[in-house]
This record gives sequence, structure tokens and C-alpha cells, in this order.
Amino acid sequence: MMQENESLDHGASDDFDSAKRDILFQSLLKLFRQDMAHVAEWRKNAREDYAFYNGEQWEAQDKAALFEQKRPVMTFNRIAPLVNAVIGSERNNKREVQFIPREIGDARANEILTGAAEWFRDQAEAEYEDSEAFTDTVICGMGWTDTRLDFDDDEAGKPVVCRLDPLKMVWDASAVKANLVDAERLWYIDEKPLAEARRMFPDIDPSLLDARWAKNGVFDSGAPLSHVNSDTFYGDDQTGASERQGLGLSSASSSLVTLVECRWFEREAFYKVFDPLTGETQDYSLRDYEEKKKISPEIQSVRLTRKIVKRAFLGEVLLAEPDQPMVPNGQLGWECITGYFDKMKKHYYGIVRPTKDPQRWANKFFSQVMYLLNSQSKGGILAERGAFDDDRQAEESWARADAITWTKQNALTGQNARIQPKPVAQFPVGFFQLFNEAKEAISDVTGLSSEFIGTREVNQPGVLESQRRQSSLNLLASLFDALRRYRKRQGQIMLYLIQNYLSDGRLIRIVGDDNKKYVPLTHEAVANRQYDIIVDDAPTSPNEKERTFAIIQQMLPMLKDYLTPEIGLEILRYSPLPASLVEKWTAKAQEAAQQKAEQEMAREQMAREQMAREQMTSQEAAMGRNALPEQSTGQQAEQLKLQALANELDMKAKARELDLNAKAADLFLKNQKARLETETAKNRALIEQLKIEQSQTGNSNS
Repeated sequence: MMQENESLDHGASDDFDSAKRDILFQSLLKLFRQDMAHVAEWRKNAREDYAFYNGEQWEAQDKAALFEQKRPVMTFNRIAPLVNAVIGSERNNKREVQFIPREIGDARANEILTGAAEWFRDQAEAEYEDSEAFTDTVICGMGWTDTRLDFDDDEAGKPVVCRLDPLKMVWDASAVKANLVDAERLWYIDEKPLAEARRMFPDIDPSLLDARWAKNGVFDSGAPLSHVNSDTFYGDDQTGASERQGLGLSSASSSLVTLVECRWFEREAFYKVFDPLTGETQDYSLRDYEEKKKISPEIQSVRLTRKIVKRAFLGEVLLAEPDQPMVPNGQLGWECITGYFDKMKKHYYGIVRPTKDPQRWANKFFSQVMYLLNSQSKGGILAERGAFDDDRQAEESWARADAITWTKQNALTGQNARIQPKPVAQFPVGFFQLFNEAKEAISDVTGLSSEFIGTREVNQPGVLESQRRQSSLNLLASLFDALRRYRKRQGQIMLYLIQNYLSDGRLIRIVGDDNKKYVPLTHEAVANRQYDIIVDDAPTSPNEKERTFAIIQQMLPMLKDYLTPEIGLEILRYSPLPASLVEKWTAKAQEAAQQKAEQEMAREQMAREQMAREQMTSQEAAMGRNALPEQSTGQQAEQLKLQALANELDMKAKARELDLNAKAADLFLKNQKARLETETAKNRALIEQLKIEQSQTGNSNS
């Protein structure tokens, strides 16, 4: 790719003159034709896929032949339910993106950044746009979205995730990896009103805005750019048409112009310079490095290259100098979800492609059945003239709903030849077997069972039906893998936009375990560090809730001894109950738990005060006994030990009576034991003092 793209490296933008503009335009035009030659056949098949999904399943020449023969054109769309079943599986199993920072310590998701990504998707209504893109993937094999910031409606930047029409996209012909992650360039061809195009490029001659080469070079059959008719979509503005005529534009029937946006990768050289003062490295461009080299010739550096994204708009000429869109390095900003891969043609396709032949034959067989029934007799008799005594009475009484066909004399032969029933319509042998085979083949070629679609009407165990649904999902695993990779790459774009453009202090809503709260989105909260992007099942998905709660119900009898109010609230979050009801119950339970904790703390405080009073009383009594002169030192020491033992037993009994939790009781006993040890030490010191006084008294008496 880079050998072909060397001409795209047009150097610094300061001296981007008209000569370089023309060279770049011709290089892009050459690459566009190369890519379009690869995409043209895919576009034709994709239009047919959309037509089959929408019920337009007859080729023009076949339909014309049937109309000419006055034969019925029957269409029973059996493809749409298959596609809708797959789409419904995605819509009922949403995913969430989490950002885990790469740092030493616990691997926990960054709550603020993960909440900011959910806020980004919520503001952009991304879940609906992603589902529309996945619908395109299921039908034609490719779905596209654009994740960006819109500064037209909000000067601070409004998050936008929008689905792009696959029939307006052109991609690198050499890209073969899933989701086109190896594409070096992408193109988007769009039709815009002339007034909007002039607002976008006010300095360009209006006669040069229309990229006729893109439309004429792609659609030789004269088909519109998209599967939506452009005149119907935008309308026919007579004022705009007159303006186009005055400007000398090619078409006077519509005020639309074709614009081509191209994004591609370029390799940019830079230097990584080591700073001996700070011990860190810093990146310098070639120009900045030359200036740095003049000041410090002995700096340590290494020359590297990196990919940067460039964007340009094309009409009849290059409409503006190439710039860089707001996307992270290594991504073009337009993300694709790909389906099944045809390695021979290097095309992607959806589940509609293998069902088209069975659907065609089912329609033709049914139309043939209707033709045979209409063209052959449906009852009645054949009769000769004179076979009845009263011909008029025979007409009225033989078959009121049918007619009698009269024949000439002796035209009928055989026994009772003068009156015979008309022959019944005969279908070829095996006709209905082929008809049923064509109908059943629509499910056979995709592998999607009738249980998956929900159209099987039999009595069978729920486990068996669930297993058959799961087996159908296994056949769709590659589609959902592509969707998972897409969400990761989209998460990288959102991370880049949040860190570099949205961290301006705006308030975002964080949905935590306890409650919802608003926090400011700042650079400190979402520091520019590396994150691992994890795509996980969203607990709010209906199917995920149903499966999780069913498993919990089966495990509850085994876990009944371990259930606590906190675990009960957590289980409640995964129940299929309405979110508002779960939130109210959770708030009530948290309020009751808080009141109970406050009451428990009050009881503990009262118990501590009561025990402290009793301890003080016992110490005063012990000091009184120690002060009696008639008691001996040994008796006093023995009484002190007994008192200490009695105090310890009393405290243990009171702790049991208060029914404190294990942790609080243990802490309480440790504190009281420390106090007892302190008091024992004081008593021992008092005993030693009494002994000294007694010995001094004995010496004086002697």
C-alpha cells in the first residue's frame, strides 16, 4: 500500500501550492478508481440483498413475462423473518464498554471514564445507530458508523454516532481482515444540497463542487448513488435548479452535488529525544528536532515513524487542503462491522445471499401452482346434445356453480360416453415435493431453526427449544464477533474524544452501585493513560436478565444459608422487574439498613457507658480494700487477683448478653483487657509500695 501511496505524502502544509494540490488530486483519483472497480460488484449484490429483504424478489424480465402472459406474480417474503430474528437477538443483548487502566494494583474499571463513555453513547443514541449498522451487516454483509463530535449544534462539542449508508462507502481493495482493520484508505460518497456544499467550501467555484466522475464512473446503469432515490430524498428545488443552470452545472433537475470524502494513512517521521535532566523521553517533529539539534548537538535521539490520518474533500478538484480528523492514531474514524467473507472475490456478505435462490424458486413454484389452477377446469361436465330430456333443466340442476360444456353428437366415447365429468387438474409428479423443498431450503441454507425464529408450533420441552436456539446462535458467532470487535474500536475513538476534547468540566451522570450522581469530567479524572477496553454483557439487557435470574432461582435453595440483605439487593438488580420498582425497593432497603445500623451503634454506646461505670465502681471498691491497715499484704494481693478475674468474667457475660457482632465484641474485649492489665499493673505497684511501708514499719519497731 505504501509504495502506491508515496505520492500522498505532500509535505508540510505551509507550502501546499496548486501544483501539489493537483498532484494529490490525481493520486487520489487513481486510487479511487482502483478501489471502485473492486466495490462495484459488491454494490450490485448489496442492492439485490436489500430488495429481497424488502420483498422485491422478482427479476424485471421474469415479472414482465408473467404480466404479458397474464399470470400471477406471487411473493411470500420468508427472508425478512430470518433477518429480523438475528437483528432482534442483537437488540435484546446489549453490551457495555469498560475502561480498565494499565497500572500496578487492582484491575478495576475507571468508574468516571466508563460512565463518561455511557454518557457519550446515551447522548448520541448510539445503541440505535449501532443496531441499524448491524442490520446492514446481516442483510448485505457490511455496516458502517461514524463516531465524532458535532460543533454546529453545540460549540463545546456534541457526541454523535451515526449510521452510514453502506452503498455510499468505498474501501481499500487490498483490505481482507474482519471489520477492515487493515484498510489504508476509505471513501464516502454523498449527495448534498448545493447551498450546503457552498457553505462548506465558500472559496471554491460552485461549478467545481460536483464530483461527477464519482457518480458516472460507478453507476454505468444510471442507478442513483444510494438505494434511496436522491430526488425523492432531497426534493426537487426549482430555485436550486435555476441556480445550477446559472452556475453552469451539469444537471438542472436537482439542486444536489456529489462530494467525495477520503481518509487515508500517511507515515510521519519523528524523533524521540531523551532528556537527561528529567530522565524522560519527548517526541519532536523533524523541524523541531533540527532546532533542538542546533542548541544541543549532543542530545540522544532515535528516528521513528508513525501513522497519521489525513482527510480531503474532492469535487471536480481538491476542494480544500488536507487536514487531520479528530480520531486516534491507527484508526480512520469510520468503523465497519463485517459479515461472512468470500475469499475468492474478497467481498463480505450477510445471511440474505444464500437464501435468494430458494426464495426465487419458492416464488416461482407458487406462481406456477396458481397458474395451473387458474388455467385448468375446476369441475363441471361434458355432455352431448340430446343426452337430456330437458337441456335447460339439466343446466340448472346439474351444477349450479359450474357450467355445462355441450359437445357434438358422438363426440364422447366409452361407457356412459354421452355424459362425462370434466377432467380434474393434474399437477406434475413431484411438483409439490419440489415446492416444499424450496420453502424449507431457506432455513436449511442459513442453519437458523424454526425455534430461533419462533414459528415452530409443537409441544416440546423448554430445555430442548433453548438448546436449538443456542445452536442457531452458534452459527451466527462470526457476526457477533465482528460486532464485539467494532465496539472495542469504537471505544478507542470515544476514549480519545473524551480525553482530548470533552474533559472541560462538564457534568456527566455516573450510575454507581448505590445511586446515580453527577460528577465533573476533567482531565484529572480521565488522565491520558493507557486503558484496556473490555466489552461485556450489559446487565440491563432483557435476555441477559432473563438468563441470569433463571440460574439464580435454581441456585437459591443451595445458597439460602449465605443470603444477606446486601446479596438480596444485588440479586434484585438482575431480576426482569421494572427498573423503577427495583430502584424504589433498593432505596427502602438501604434506608431500613441505615436506621438499624444507627440503633445498633446507640445500643453499643450505652453498653460501653454502663460497663465503664461498673468498672469504675469495682476499682474504687478494690482501692478501699487495699487501704485497710488490718489486712496483710498477701491477702490484699489475693483479693486483687480475684477481683480482676471477676471483672473479666463479668465483662464477658455482658458482651454475650448484648449480642454484639463478632468484630465489635472482639474489639471491646481487647480494649477492656488492656484496661485490666493497666489496673493490674497499678495494683502490683500498690502492693510493692505496701510491702516497702510494712518493712519500714518493722525496722522502726525493732
